[in-house]
Amino acid sequence: MPDVESLRREAVLAGAMDPMALRFRIVAYDKFSGEKVRVHNENTSFRDAVETVAGLIQADEHLHFLVEPVSFIQ
Repeated sequence: MPDVESLRREAVLAGAMDPMALRFRIVAYDKFSGEKVRVHNENTSFRDAVETVAGLIQADEHLHFLVEPVSFIQ
């Protein structure tokens, strides 16, 4: 599994918002055509999104996955 805290630190050090303050959706795209295949989650935390995508990558090598911010946690 990816080290979520390291990913978080790298994002913040690069000048991005803290990803723990955001909600994400996971979108799958066909690796060859670029066509959107499906949306896995519509509203999930950074940690859950990273862990979910790690499992999806292992399960389906023909897809690319986008972890897209959709809202702020208030």
